[in-house]
Amino acid sequence: SSDNSAVIAALQSSLSAQDDQLATLRQQLEGLSIPDTAPLQARVSELESSLSGLSADIGASADRIESLTAQLDPLEARLSDLEKRPISEGVSDAAIAAYERELAAMQEALVTQRSEVERYIEDARALEAQARALEADAAAAAQATANRTALAHLRADLDGGAPYAALVEELEAGGVDVPEALRVAANDGVVTVAALRASFPAAARDALAAARAETAGTDRSFGSFLQRQLGARSVEARDGDDADAILSRAEAALTNGSLNTALDEIGTLPEAARAAMDDWIGVAALRVAALNAAASLAQSLNTN
Repeated sequence: SSDNSAVIAALQSSLSAQDDQLATLRQQLEGLSIPDTAPLQARVSELESSLSGLSADIGASADRIESLTAQLDPLEARLSDLEKRPISEGVSDAAIAAYERELAAMQEALVTQRSEVERYIEDARALEAQARALEADAAAAAQATANRTALAHLRADLDGGAPYAALVEELEAGGVDVPEALRVAANDGVVTVAALRASFPAAARDALAAARAETAGTDRSFGSFLQRQLGARSVEARDGDDADAILSRAEAALTNGSLNTALDEIGTLPEAARAAMDDWIGVAALRVAALNAAASLAQSLNTN
């Protein structure tokens, strides 16, 4: 019958659109750039090795400083003791002057040595802090790259309708706050556009039946009677604000890959018709929410 021909034509159009979508998805996956983290990991290992050597140097320096301090402290005590001792009246003025010069020189040397030791300690601590900061930066960069890679795989799973719970766990372990819209469908995955297209005709017929049942009491024309009995619907997009016209535009938008437009059209259906499509609307809205959340998360990871 002509109705069957229209259904067959719609199915052929849907299959063709699915082929186009699969080809697009393959191109997206082939063009997906997964960053190479090997050089970054090598840099992190190099920094860890350098930091380990620096820590050993600082430890050795600390031992030397303790040794110098142990030598300087008794010397300083002896100088202080010498300063307090009375000088014999029988000592010549020249000897006293020589003694005072020697004492002043020793004090100056002591101050200089102590200053050098303190400066060395400060330099060593600054180098250690710099090395630790470099290591932290490298680790953060490696984690950011790993997070972006995991999200790229997650978006590929979204497109293909595969579960992605493990990738959500990986992102959360990497310090990423995964949106609820992504976590809610992680175990089962989201419905694919191809599946939504395949299930749309049945959902649309249910919606049309509900809409026509509402008008059965007011529209008693023979044409409306036949439509109610046969469940015929438009498979080509057409203008109008009746349920059949709205659903025809929604299906056309879905065939063209614009799920958001299809949902917007369905949102204008009469309440009874919209309620008949609740299940279809629910899974479609879940896909849209997950895709939007993934896009926002990708933007956040790329800017941070």
